[in-house]
Amino acid sequence: MIEIGRFQIDLEMRTLRRNGEVVHIGSRAFDILAVVASAGGQLVTKDELMNAVWPNTVVEENNIQVHLSALRKILGPDRDLILTVPGRGYQLLQRQKTTASDEARAPASGVRRPPPLKSGLLGRDAEVELIRSMLQQAHVLTLVGAGGIGKTRLAIEAARHTRANLTEPVCFVELAALTTQEAVLGAIAESCGVTRTGARIDIACVAAALAGQCKLLVLDNAEHVICAVALIVDALVAVNDTLRVLVTSREPLRIMAETVFRVDPLDVPPPDATDEDILQCSAVKLFLLRADSLQTSVATDSAEIRLVGEICRRLDGIPLAIELAAARVVTLGVEGVWRRLDDRMAILAGGYRTALPRHQTLRATFDWSFALLDIGTQSIFRRLAIFGGSFTFEAMCAVVCDDELTAANAIGGITELVAKSLVSVGFEGPAANYRLSESTRAYAMEKLQAEGEVQDIALRHARYLSLCFQTRSSADRPNDSGNPPDFQQTLDDARAAFDWAFSPDGDLRVGVELASNLVAALRDAGMIDECCTRAAQAARALDKLPAGSVDAASERRVRVPLAPASPTVRGQVSRPTESARTRGAAERDAHARADTVTVPPTYSITT
Repeated sequence: MIEIGRFQIDLEMRTLRRNGEVVHIGSRAFDILAVVASAGGQLVTKDELMNAVWPNTVVEENNIQVHLSALRKILGPDRDLILTVPGRGYQLLQRQKTTASDEARAPASGVRRPPPLKSGLLGRDAEVELIRSMLQQAHVLTLVGAGGIGKTRLAIEAARHTRANLTEPVCFVELAALTTQEAVLGAIAESCGVTRTGARIDIACVAAALAGQCKLLVLDNAEHVICAVALIVDALVAVNDTLRVLVTSREPLRIMAETVFRVDPLDVPPPDATDEDILQCSAVKLFLLRADSLQTSVATDSAEIRLVGEICRRLDGIPLAIELAAARVVTLGVEGVWRRLDDRMAILAGGYRTALPRHQTLRATFDWSFALLDIGTQSIFRRLAIFGGSFTFEAMCAVVCDDELTAANAIGGITELVAKSLVSVGFEGPAANYRLSESTRAYAMEKLQAEGEVQDIALRHARYLSLCFQTRSSADRPNDSGNPPDFQQTLDDARAAFDWAFSPDGDLRVGVELASNLVAALRDAGMIDECCTRAAQAARALDKLPAGSVDAASERRVRVPLAPASPTVRGQVSRPTESARTRGAAERDAHARADTVTVPPTYSITT
């Protein structure tokens, strides 16, 4: 936060406040103010200002004067704080300062404080308080979560609340640009004010210098140097019981002294939420705040409120994705953003210029995580894109494993993907179910398409689903008490596979094989209309295939629901005659005897 006179400039949220109240300001005028204020009293030339505000664009120089005039009008009595130096440029007469008086005091020589305070974190008060409490006991606390989930902001806010309990200042180290253990150790030493005695510095020297200090060390973005950070941190806390280390990373350090804190997404509204409930969700509040900072009127009626709720839900409550989507409302509108979420990797770009490169687009955020995976795990990750919902380890192996990727590789791969926050895991009793968020799946699908593997993996997926239906015994089939959840999930995924198989990029033979089992499941579940519709689509495909392309049993199961005597014919299903009932029962009994065994009970897929 930068203060000039009565005004506070929040560079991250792109807001200007006067005595705490938001002041509406044009986007270009804000850019000019941000550039001049960030220079901290140094002269900003006209060329520098033009390049910063209008990069790669040729504009007239009087554009600066137009927006500067509007800016000075907003500043009112403080207008003279921005000085025009004729023929040279512009200068802020009051240097930047932070809002907290204790942070205005200069730290000890060499000590690096956390970045200036940002605006309050929406929906994170409970997490901040919990982290502050955990730091009283944990020597090392690692905030773990997916890219763009807000780990850095949460760590900075928690550090701000924790510093009152410490006798030494909080030290902050940004690790994003560092690549070696020596560079990491050097940055930690510099941040903590440890003086080097030679050209090189070792862990023991830094540990000895910090011994006995009641200090909080914040290490931000550790995932790409995780081994070096783990080794250094383990050594530092081993000789200092009063040292606390707060780490942000996409995976844990895996050291004995570590406690892991999983950072969850912001809360999103359920599909049936009321307008009032939607507006109370922290993800929606962030979306509206970001849009408001760009002077965009959003959520003006119930329809638009519901679209905002749907956008936030489909973006999985990830703050970075939500802010990028809100920024696109300026040009696409709320409905335009919502309609283009299937192409989210293309539209979710244009983040803050001052942000790390990997936080300026959604694709760059995933690129950073993907690059940290080994080749085998990259293969597993992109192949998991075929699953539209949750899946078991058995389902994963059936689809992603081949001659090169074994079940042993799959165990190591899924473990790494969960650790690196690319796959989430939940448990239903003793069984584990995995899931990719919608944004993660979109990125993985891009990688699958780039490798040319979509057709092969989709074929394996469809055949696996077909097998799941084949192996359902009559005892396991749904009855009048309703469909079991695992059956419903499998059914939903099979519908998506069916649609792919009969698409121009699909495989008709596999589609008919899947249909032969899917239509039977739909019939037994009482979904007669859908059963007949899908059976008819498969029958039309059969008529186009060469004779013998599909085995006789599969063809028979496809055509049974369409037979004139079948009780599944839509015109007869409401009041079947006794003879029709008898014939239908006989057909079902014959089908069950011929084609069914037991389903694997652990299989669970949703779309």
